[in-house]
Amino acid sequence: MSTLEDFCNRRIAQLREHMGTHGIDVVCLLKAGRTGGNMFKRLVNTSVGSALVVPMGAEPTLICSPMDARDADDSTVAVHDRGTTSPDQAVIDFVNGCLGTGKKIGCNPASLTHSRYELYHEGFKAEVVDIQPTILPEVLFGPYPEELKFQRKASELADIGAQAVYDNLKPGINECELAAEAVYAMRKAGAEGISFCIVNSGPDSAHVHGAPSDRVVEDGDLVLIDLGPVKHGYMADISRTFLVGSDPKKQRMLEAMDKSVQAVLDAIKPGASCKELDALSRRVLIDHGYEDYPHSLGHPVSGFVKPGLSKRSDDVERVGYVHTVEPGIYTPGLGGVRFEENVYVTEDGCESLFKSPRLW
Repeated sequence: MSTLEDFCNRRIAQLREHMGTHGIDVVCLLKAGRTGGNMFKRLVNTSVGSALVVPMGAEPTLICSPMDARDADDSTVAVHDRGTTSPDQAVIDFVNGCLGTGKKIGCNPASLTHSRYELYHEGFKAEVVDIQPTILPEVLFGPYPEELKFQRKASELADIGAQAVYDNLKPGINECELAAEAVYAMRKAGAEGISFCIVNSGPDSAHVHGAPSDRVVEDGDLVLIDLGPVKHGYMADISRTFLVGSDPKKQRMLEAMDKSVQAVLDAIKPGASCKELDALSRRVLIDHGYEDYPHSLGHPVSGFVKPGLSKRSDDVERVGYVHTVEPGIYTPGLGGVRFEENVYVTEDGCESLFKSPRLW
């Protein structure tokens, strides 16, 4: 039975194959944003460190602070303690020391600020190749089939969190209490972390992203939740919206959103255009009388890097992709609705990884 380390080793081997093809001496992956640690987790089974350096002929090395060194030591990765040197300079110095005769560095610089980009551009003593749009999608495209069980476990935890909110939802309870019920239920069931826990009710549910407050839920409210439980470094990302009591206008919002999501799920298959899937979700909502939503249709999870589903995406669906599907309706003063599924793309369509209903 394959372990988490086995999957990491397979990806490092894949990465080195691509390095050989492109003549790259060393790959330097820089952590950026909240998903950077998950990317490291998929490659070396740890999420600490500011950079992961993979030389062609040596073990992967994490550049990390002294306080993170112990966590990194628990993995199979050698640790380079950056000490009193700035994190960026420590990365530059170490990578330059790994250069071979080819003098070529593979990196993911797109997410850097301008000043940090200039620092790396001037500091690296070799040609820098951006591997973010090319090599990384081949190495971090999605879970291996036998790895999917770990993603399923995170999805089960998300379902548990959604159920906990539903079970405790009633007029008089406040958003923080509902969030606490969701987090407690997911933690009790084995969640190692919670990336986020959004609970917004009433008019506040029209916020795309928000934080739980002491607002008390009232009869007739829409209550939007967005939960991100983590298990073994795999993250689920579920959104559900509940209607407290009844309200025909808000019920129509829920039903339109359900139709939009289902239309996308029915259209997902290998080769499908992610841009067209995004457009499909919007057409369904517009046909039902709702405005366009201000975010993309979906994104990958768990440190995988493809696909992006947006108006500008050039990606097409591929067997093995795991990503969200999350259109939304946001009406200021009234409330918002978002249903979010996590899907696994199969040879003839897709599988939704959640068991929670969208219309409760």
